[in-house]
Amino acid sequence: MMDTNVGTTEKDDAAEVADNGFEAMMKGEGDVVSGFKNKVQSAVANVMPAGVLASQHRKMAEPGSAKK
Repeated sequence: MMDTNVGTTEKDDAAEVADNGFEAMMKGEGDVVSGFKNKVQSAVANVMPAGVLASQHRKMAEPGSAKK
């Protein structure tokens, strides 16, 4: 995955994501999305057709798609 866009883009801080998940679990929440960008992507994914999402993911996960 290190030669793909999805594998090489900057990720959210793992400790912060884990903390958000733990806090949600302690509150009894079923799921949580950490980070503004992920929240936007999650919201868009709920209204966008699956075929469009699959096409976008293919472009991001395609070998050689990493930013140089």
